[in-house]
Amino acid sequence: MIKTERLYLRDPYTTEFEASILERLETEEGRALVFPRTYFYPESGGQPYDLGSIDDIPVTRVIETPEHKVLHFVERFPESDRVLCRIDGRRRRDHMQQHSGQHILSAAFVKEAGANTTSFHLGAASSTIDLDKSSLTEERIARAEEAANDAVRKALPIRSHFVAPSEAQALDLRKPAPDAETLRIVEVEGFDNQACCGTHPRSTAEVGPIVVRGAERFKQGTRVEFLCGDRALADYRATVSRIRSLANVLSSTEADLVPTAERREEERKAMGKELDRIRRELLLFQVEDWMSDSADGKLLVKVVPDVGPAELRSAATALTGKPGRVVLLGSIEGGRAHLVFGCSESVEADMGALLKSAAPLVEGRGGGSTRMAQGGGPRTEGLPAALEKAASLVRR
Repeated sequence: MIKTERLYLRDPYTTEFEASILERLETEEGRALVFPRTYFYPESGGQPYDLGSIDDIPVTRVIETPEHKVLHFVERFPESDRVLCRIDGRRRRDHMQQHSGQHILSAAFVKEAGANTTSFHLGAASSTIDLDKSSLTEERIARAEEAANDAVRKALPIRSHFVAPSEAQALDLRKPAPDAETLRIVEVEGFDNQACCGTHPRSTAEVGPIVVRGAERFKQGTRVEFLCGDRALADYRATVSRIRSLANVLSSTEADLVPTAERREEERKAMGKELDRIRRELLLFQVEDWMSDSADGKLLVKVVPDVGPAELRSAATALTGKPGRVVLLGSIEGGRAHLVFGCSESVEADMGALLKSAAPLVEGRGGGSTRMAQGGGPRTEGLPAALEKAASLVRR
């Protein structure tokens, strides 16, 4: 049985090599090449696969089969059986930083919070670990982040070696070792031991800063989002750029950005309230003219464009202040149909019952008193029919 020798396990820094093609496979997923040995990393253990080229033909995916063959998927087969392989070095470096940073951060959470990592995902923009504790305070998370960065500052050696399962039992592994004939142990000297087949640098210093970007409750534990190395630096630069741009927009210094934004938000809310007041007053100046739409000056049925239920209610209250009137008002605002029905004190009618009869036509509901009721629903196209039904009941 052919097994591909995985050279990246001992040397993750080589990104250019020559290889002989053993097999050219036509699979359901596409064309794939098999080499006797490779530096290309196949997707495994939460770490994505390497990208690159084979004789300048793009490599689109790398996987390992259950038979331990590494398949290199390509857009087309190369002409030669001896090929030049190039790995995307920037992507490889990024994955080494994120994966090693995960080892360090996971060990730090064990030390500082007694929280074990249950899963790891290395994403294109950020990475996450899931911890088995749900009650992690911000202080505990900050202490784990600091412990992880302390390990980075010390430039601890990172070594890997292969052991038999019986030997692994004697090691202080952070997680139980999986079943295998041999195990590869990745050791962060004096800080962490973990069975792993990923790519890792020689020193924690190469991982760069480890930054926790956020944490949230997830299932029965906590999901922690983090960035390492070049990603953390890029995120810092982008954040600083956004802060400076925002400070410029708000005419504020960076130090005063938060109080300036809070003050602007209070001003915006106050202006919004004043605008609502002005709109209501303007609406009330118009409402008496609406009665000219009524055939008898007593029953008004009207759709008022672009106003909310509060404005409709104010209008209905103003109109029914005079005797002998029934007003059936509707509007569409915020993607919903709104209904407000009102009547004067001298009118013997039940606006609450009237609304309950009409509201199903807008797939909604509502209620109120005999003099004033309001409601609505999501079926905006049913608004005219709802008003007409209410009007017919009033006329009857």
